[in-house]
This record gives sequence, C-alpha cells and structure tokens, in this order.
Amino acid sequence: MTENCTRSITPDSITGMIFAAEGIDHVVTLLNGPMGCKFYHSTTSQFLAVRPPLYLPSGEEGKKVPVNYQYLDNWFFRQSRVPCTWLDGEDYIYGTADQVRDALIYIRENLSLDLMVIVNSPGASLIGDSLPELVYSLMPDVPSVVMESPAYSESFGEGYQSFGLALFRQAGERIWREGRDHPGTLTDAAVRGAGKKVNILGFSLWQRYAEGDKEEIIRILREMGVGVNCCLFCGCSMEEIRQLPEADLNLVFFPERSLELAEELKTRFGTPYYRPETLPVGFDATEKFIEKLQSLLNLPDTGRSVLEECRRAQARAFAGIRGIHEISGLPEGCRFSIEGNASEVLALGTFLTEYLGMIPDVLAVTEGKLEEKEKVRLGGEIPFRKPMEETGAELIFGNANTIALLKSRREAFCGIEISHPGMGYTDLIPKTQMGIRGSLFLTEQVLNGLMSRSI
Repeated sequence: MTENCTRSITPDSITGMIFAAEGIDHVVTLLNGPMGCKFYHSTTSQFLAVRPPLYLPSGEEGKKVPVNYQYLDNWFFRQSRVPCTWLDGEDYIYGTADQVRDALIYIRENLSLDLMVIVNSPGASLIGDSLPELVYSLMPDVPSVVMESPAYSESFGEGYQSFGLALFRQAGERIWREGRDHPGTLTDAAVRGAGKKVNILGFSLWQRYAEGDKEEIIRILREMGVGVNCCLFCGCSMEEIRQLPEADLNLVFFPERSLELAEELKTRFGTPYYRPETLPVGFDATEKFIEKLQSLLNLPDTGRSVLEECRRAQARAFAGIRGIHEISGLPEGCRFSIEGNASEVLALGTFLTEYLGMIPDVLAVTEGKLEEKEKVRLGGEIPFRKPMEETGAELIFGNANTIALLKSRREAFCGIEISHPGMGYTDLIPKTQMGIRGSLFLTEQVLNGLMSRSI
C-alpha cells in the first residue's frame, strides 16, 4: 500500500478550517479574502447540514427571529453561510483591516451569534493585519477565533485540527470559565442522566454520511448506557463544547483530524482517549469497538443487547450474501479499489477483504499514514503502487470526482461514494457506513453494485 497514490483533487487545510468552524451551531465564519474563495465553501456548507438558523440580535417581544437570508446582500451575497470581505487589489496593498471592520460591524448589528471566526485566505495572510485585537474590540461579548494563516498546502485534517487547537487556545479559557460560572444542561434528552459520558472527536460535516454516522454511533452508545457530551465540529453547540471537560473518555475517530485534539484535551483536563484499531466499519470492527468501550469505561454488561443486535444483523447480511453468491459467485474474489484518507482505506479495506473475501487492487491514501502492521493486514507484501486511474477493479470507492473521471476512461464498473464531493444525491433519510446499520448498508451497496455491473 502506498500513500498519496492518487492524482485526485482533495480538500486542503483552509477547507478543513472552514468546515470545522461550520460544524458549530450559531457560528459565523468570515473568510477574509476575495469572492472567488467564498462561493464553493458557502454553497457546500449551506447544503451539507440542516442546522439552526442565525437570528436577529433583538427579537419581537423577546423572541428570537430567524434571519431572512434573501436580504443578506452585503458580505453574504445571498448565501446563508461563510460571508467574505471580497478583497480586491488595493486591499492587498493598503491592508484588510477596514474591510474586516466593516464586515464585523455588519454582522454584529444584524445577527445574533455564539462564536465569531475569521479565516484568512492565503493572500490575506501575507499582509499582517492585527485581526484578533480588532474582533475583540468590536465584539467583546462574543467568543472569537482568528485563523491568521490558512496553512497553505497542508491537508484537510491538518486544517481541521489547527482550527480546533486555535479554538481551545484562543477562546477555551473563556468558554470553559463561562461553563463553570453558568453550568448548563445538555440539549439532547437521550444523554441526560446517563452514567458514563464521552466526547466524539474527528467527525465532520465533510463526511459523506455525517448525520447518519453521528446518529448511529450515539445510538450504539445510548444502548450501552453511555451519554455523549459533544460530537465536536459536527453539528455541536457552544453549550456542548463547554461540556467537553466533563467526559470520562474521548473517542478518537479519524485520527488524521482528531488525535492532536485528543492530546490537547488530555493535557488540559486529564481526559483519557481511545483510538479504535479501525473505524467501526463492518460487523467485526463494531463488535470490537463495543467490547473495548465496555472494558475502558468499566461498564456492567450493558453492551449485551447491542452485541446481540450486531449478530442478528450479521445473520441478515449473510443471508443476502449467500443468495447472491449462489447465483453469481459474488462477491468473493472480486477486485476493489479505494481512494480516501487512511482511516477510511484501512477500515473499509479490512471489511471487504476479511468479511466479503474481496481482493484489493488499488488503495490510494489521500491523507494520513498507515503503520507497517496495517499495510500487512491489507495485503501482505503486495505493493499497491498503481495510480487510481489505472485500476481495473469491479468496485471503486471514492469521491464523485474520481468516480466520474474513471467512468470517462474505462469499461463499466460500480462506483460507491465514501467521501465528498458527491454526485449530488440528496439523502432525506440519514445513512451511515458505520456501526451495525452501516455494515448492513455497506453490504447492500456492494451486493447491488456488483449485480448491477454484471447485468
């Protein structure tokens, strides 16, 4: 297996910063840059999640009034997310402070928000304006984070973690001091009154099935009697971020974008963290995840019911696999290729090889690193060194850009999306490829994908 064996266009660090910030409710993420840097992030964030609306700073009879986005012309340009300062040539000569000041005043006077974030575009980061002092002077009552450098050519995960560390270091003392002074209650009724509590780190709006993944993991934890204080940067509130220190354990998913955050929280609050051997993708990985949590949290046998559910689901999946295998011989022996970050490649590849008996062709890692023992686990000494566009696999897992590129170059195959950007399919019913329900859905995608190709 090789790393970065792909020529696909992948999101960079500034995208990671923006989507980490956009994963917080009632946040305004101001991009200090030209309009060309705004529109993709604004449009994508606008449609990736259903979230609470922004409110006017003063409501009628004390009630909050949602903003009518069609009137957000200045700075927003009629998009509900990620306003920008629309810098031009003179701003790069004389500085961006005036543009940022005007944007902050407009936001302060027209919106009610819980967090103000400013992210410099690459060009703006070279100017050197003192933005932290500016935002604090104009919005002293609102916690704020300023990302002065977009980290240029670093990865999505590095940008995501950079924002998280900046939030903890720039605004953390204020956030957690307010939490101590005004203790709140968790907003999710499902976690109130639970015994052990955890935080979920590493989830992102950028995940292909973010809402469904979050729901499935929280559902499994709830069945075990474990509450969730915060699913960080994936539809969390500032109130939930204030609850981060109160967890018994931090769960590290996608370590390429969450391991440093777990280390920071451990240093600050002494909270231990658990990094699963793989993401809970597939029945075996899900069972191991459940059993390990029982041990780490010293739970009574509360995981028995969810383990039984997992085994019933596995029996259901086996019945479907056997039916397809009897008429076609599939999926055993079929080739697959995966393009994704290290966590996705490892977890999905393990499930496809060990459970479904499929054979890896190309494993292209776009972000993160795989340890030597993990390389061995997914194919021994076979060096998967072909670029993704040379794969001849029957099933290809990746983003829509890669799938579309390959469809233009080679014979029929089945492409299955596991990351964004997507083909534009609108998921009204939340879906997941994690946990028990995700294992069934993934098996369903594989079986139907192979059969549709063979017709």
